[in-house]
This record gives sequence, structure tokens and C-alpha cells, in this order.
Amino acid sequence: MAPGILDMCRRYPYLCGMFIKAVQKRKAGTGENPMYFRLCESYRDANGKVHQRMVIALGYMEDLPKWSDKQELCRCINDMVLRNHYPLCDNPHIVALARHYYQKLIDSNRIASVRDTEAASQKEAERRKNEEITVKLSTLTNISPKEIGAEHVALSCLERLKIDRFLTCKGWTSHDIKVAKLQIAARSIYPYSEYKTVRILRDNSALCELLGLEPELITKDKLYQSACRLYALHHEMENWLSNQVRTLFGLENKILLFDLTNSYFEGRMQGSSLAKYGRSKEKRTDCKQVVLAVAVNTQGLPVRTQIYEGNRADCTTMKEVIKSIEHRGLPESEKKIIVMDAGISTKENLEYLRAHHYHYITVAKSSQTRYEDMGSEVKTVWDNKDQIIRLQRVKSTCGDDTLLLVESKAKACKEESMYERCCHHFEAGLNAIAAGIHKKGGTKKRDKVNERIGRLKQRFSAVWAHYDILLEYDNNETAISVEWKKKTARHLQAENKHGKYLLQTTLEENREENIWEFYNVIRTVEETVRVLKSDLDIRPIYHKSDDGIKAHLHLAILAYWVVSSSRYQLKKAGINHDWTEVVRILSTHKIVSTRMQKTNDDWIEVRQCTQPDKPVESVYAALRIKNEPKKRRKFVWHPEKPSEKLCPDIQEINRE
Repeated sequence: MAPGILDMCRRYPYLCGMFIKAVQKRKAGTGENPMYFRLCESYRDANGKVHQRMVIALGYMEDLPKWSDKQELCRCINDMVLRNHYPLCDNPHIVALARHYYQKLIDSNRIASVRDTEAASQKEAERRKNEEITVKLSTLTNISPKEIGAEHVALSCLERLKIDRFLTCKGWTSHDIKVAKLQIAARSIYPYSEYKTVRILRDNSALCELLGLEPELITKDKLYQSACRLYALHHEMENWLSNQVRTLFGLENKILLFDLTNSYFEGRMQGSSLAKYGRSKEKRTDCKQVVLAVAVNTQGLPVRTQIYEGNRADCTTMKEVIKSIEHRGLPESEKKIIVMDAGISTKENLEYLRAHHYHYITVAKSSQTRYEDMGSEVKTVWDNKDQIIRLQRVKSTCGDDTLLLVESKAKACKEESMYERCCHHFEAGLNAIAAGIHKKGGTKKRDKVNERIGRLKQRFSAVWAHYDILLEYDNNETAISVEWKKKTARHLQAENKHGKYLLQTTLEENREENIWEFYNVIRTVEETVRVLKSDLDIRPIYHKSDDGIKAHLHLAILAYWVVSSSRYQLKKAGINHDWTEVVRILSTHKIVSTRMQKTNDDWIEVRQCTQPDKPVESVYAALRIKNEPKKRRKFVWHPEKPSEKLCPDIQEINRE
């Protein structure tokens, strides 16, 4: 027996059993580094700290190539050494090896120490179980509180989507995968810049603790690099995530909803091919912008996203997105219905969809569509606000598509109010121009008056054509009067259109209600855009390079996978909160360290999660994840060096 082994067993009697450990060892003369195996045992010392030691060397074990055979060999040796059982195994070679190594243990006089250690470990475990700890209550403090609820939900969602497996197949290391998961989860909960995210990870969030990462080693540059690497795989990741979600939830992409949004930039943008001036939906015409095209299914889960220049017209993006979905190999059975708004449904796009055997539903453009009343029955449905909607099939005079006339009283009241307000402001502007003609120092010259009228028409483009404006000038090209009146026919025509619009579709559907329901799911893609803009804060953008812009938007899309997948499960369980409210509820769940001193002056620290409230438990139950994100851990240290041990850093404790 090796010197000191028996004394060590008596001093550290808390044995945890024998196991096989693999290490790489250089094979002399070959230049190879094959796996070398050792039979080891683990134990806890008197302070509860785990140690390992080698019992016997097993060699390269080339005769047992399978890891399962090596585990069976270890089980047989444990049965013989600890339980005095004859090895029961169907493989005679494993039995022979077990008896061979058992004899080597006898020859080296190590079996007795192992058995004594095993028996002592059971007594030690029983003693620790029944031990009563007396502490000084005045020393009890709670330290290092971190939020863990939303973090637990986000990481559990990424586990279900199997991001680890995908990135492993792409050659990513374990550390890089953890950083990627950290960044995606952080973006879904804390939609801030990389610089601010680093501070959140260090001060507020338990994400690093859950993933086993050191917060001090996470920098904004490392997050930038990870985001750029993720964008390099964006199409492959979308295909992977889409397939995972369809398999996980049993979904079919029979209806695809297509829409666009844009995000503007703050600061000067120079040298970027994406940042361009264009039509801003946020009315930020003073800023350059970038366009994001989104195709989602009826549950709001992304199918394809694409980033375009800020001056890209909406109608020119649809073909590229549909082609990329086709390139993904979408089955013919899933090429069903494309739902889009009127801004995308140009004549060229509709012809493309028909040529590629896609059905579509869109709002018909009034300037390109003519119809006749065919006297069909008017059907009545109710929207999600219990407002009456009237549906009537009409006949198209310029194509074979089915047209459905939709009339809503609530929409008519809204549009009528907007029309009257627009007319009121337009007339107020004309009155101001007329007052300036008769006022001293006012605008009177012909060109200046026409400029004012032109700017007024630009502001109120929806109503100016409904007015006749008459100007009178004298011989000096000075305006002497301005008069106007409404065009009665145009005014009545506009009133008749209030609350009415046409749905255009290639579906051969007999029930008008079904066409309406198919189109009504476009609210889903509108909700997707709202979440991206509000909950995930994709605007404004502060990045200056095209790579940074793409990585920023793609990271928001990946975070949206977490949000949409989690909300889909919550909605199935009857929890209809928006994501911001879900994060607020989960923020009450914390992980905290409780530190106290025993009467013998030893210090104890327990790191554990708080008891979740009922709303948090309901969210966990709906998502089918455990209530305890991280198991309780206890740390004990002795006051040999009080100055060093009184306030140890929690990360140092975790490494112990």
C-alpha cells in the first residue's frame, strides 16, 4: 500500500465510490495522444470539500473500445470491492478483467482501506444529516441578490430550441455557445446596448451564474464578436429554429404573413450601404433608416427575415423573401396562402405569386380594382372587439380574383372623423392664406401665395382634391382674393367609401367568413412588429457599420424566437400577458446568498433561490419548467485568516 493512503482514508472518510476517469496521455514513440484510463474514487473531507484520488491505473483499455463496457467494468469492480458480490455480467471478458483488477487491488493492499472508507462515509453522512447547527443570529445577512426568473425562462426556451446542438454542429466551442446563449437571453430580457448589457450581467442578472460564466470576463467586444458570428449563420439558424418549433408545437406553415418595418439611426451615418433616407413609418424623415422584412406564421413565429436598405420600396422585397423560403425546400403541401397589405400587393407581385402556385389574400388597391354588385347575400360577423362586420361577395371587372366587400361601422366612424378633421385643418389653412392677402405685411405675391397653397396641399393630400380653389390677381401679380368650395360629388364619393375596403384573393372559398378569418390573422404580423419595436427595442440603431447593423437586428430576431415561443406556450395555458408584463412578473424571483456565523466561529453561506410567488409558479407551470432554476449550495469556511475569509467574493466561493 502506498505510504500515507490509510492515514488519508481515516482523515477523510466521506467516500463517494469508485469511477473510471479518462485523461489524454502521450504514447511514447508514436506521437499520438490517446485516452488513458484510471480507476479513481471521490470523497469529502471533514469540511465537506470534494477530493479525488487514483486507486489503480487501467491503461489505454484498447480491448474495451465502448464507454458502456468501461462503465460495466467499473460496476463489477465496485460490486466485488464494496459489496463482496461476484461480478454478474453477460460479457465474460469484462468479468475476467474485473477479477484481474480486483486481484491487483488485493496485492497492493488497497481493498481494506476502500471498504473502511465506504463504511465510514455512511456514518459521516448520517452524522451530518442529524447535525444541528447553532448560529449567531446577529451575523445573518443576505448578499448578492440577482434576478433569475426571466433568465430561467429564456434559457429553458433556448434549451428546447436546441441552440447548443446547432452551434456544436457548426464547430463552436462550449464557451462560445454559452456566450451566444447568454447574449440572446439577455437581449430578450434587457434590450439594451452591449455596453449596458455588460453592466446588467454583472450587477442585476443571474444569467452568468446559470451558465457558469465569469461576469468579469464578459465584455462588450466579446458580445459584438458573438453577435457578428451569429449573423453569419442567420439563414441556417432560421431554418433550424423554424423546424424545431414546428416539431415541438406540431405546427404547419400553411399561412404566411408578410410585412415590413423600419428602424432609424441616431447620429451621423457615413460609409454604410444600408443606412438610407426613405419613407419612415415613425415619421423620422430627418434620420437615415434600414428596412426589415418579416414573414411569420399564424402563431407569430418567424419563418424568414431579411434586411434591406432604408430607401428600398416595400413592394420590391416580397419576391426575394418568398424565393428564400422556396430555396429552403418548403413542401408543396405548405405552399398555401400569403397574406399581405395593400402596399406590397402590386400587380407584378400578384402575378409572381400566381405563377408560383401561391394563393394570396390582400387589400385590393382602389385605383386598380373595379367591381360590380352581383346581388349576393350580405353576411355578418363580429371582430375581436365585438363590433359588427358586414361581408358581401362582389364581381371583379378586371380579373378572375375573388373580391369581398368588407364594411365596418366602427371603421366608418373613425374614418369619417379623420376626414372631417383633415378638411377642417385644410380650410383653416386656406383661411390663413386669405387673411394674409388682406393683412399688412402678409403674403400677397402670386408665387409666394402659390407656394403656401402647395405646402398646404402636401400636408393634406387626402382632401385637397375635393376642393376647387379660385385665386384672383391684379396687374401687379398680387393676389386680391382667395375663394374655395367643396366638390360635392367628390365629397359624397369619399363619404361612401368610409369603413369599406375590398379583399382580393385567389382562394376558391364558398364561405365569405373563412376569407375574412384568413385575412384577419394579419394582426399577428402587426403584433410581431410591435414586439420588435417596443419590447425588444430595435430602434433607434447606434451602430455605424453594416456588420454591426445586421448583427444588431439579427440578435433582436433571435430574441424574438425566445419571446414568441414562450408566449405561444403561455397563451395555450390561458396566460395572455404581453412580454413586458411576463418579465415584470418573473422579476420577483431572485437568487440570494444568506451568510451567517456558527457559535464555533465557522462561517456558513447558503446560495439559493427565493420561493416563487403564485404568478411566477403559474408561468413556470405553463412552460413546464422547474420552480428552482438553480439548486441550493452551501459553503463553509474557517476563520484561520479572518481578513481574507470574512467577505469572500461569491465567484471565489463558487469555484470552491
